[in-house]
Amino acid sequence: MSFESGVRAFADRFLSDRSFELIVAPALADLHYDGGTPGRQTLNRLAVIRAVTGGLCADLGRDLGSFCQLALVPTSYYLAILVLCADVFPTAQSFMTAVSVALLLSLALVAVCFWPQRRAARPVD
Repeated sequence: MSFESGVRAFADRFLSDRSFELIVAPALADLHYDGGTPGRQTLNRLAVIRAVTGGLCADLGRDLGSFCQLALVPTSYYLAILVLCADVFPTAQSFMTAVSVALLLSLALVAVCFWPQRRAARPVD
């Protein structure tokens, strides 16, 4: 697998179409047309990795607010029940363990719902 195909496969799975078209595709085009010396090629590959990182940050920043809002619903539900039943736990350590498990389960549920569905492969230009 070449570097370009690896970047495309990663972008297909983790980036939105908008981020790919506006951020990563121009960086891949620059990599393709600007050959040069091996040192220059390494710098171009680092630029593509930086573009992919920027695309990830843009996608995460766009969806972070709704992710947090959705995570707050089950978290507040579980924590309200745990606070009402706090006298059942013999120690503070066991209560904090239950709170940690509730937080983990809440985030896991929302992460499963937010995980992007697999898209069809983009045509090769």
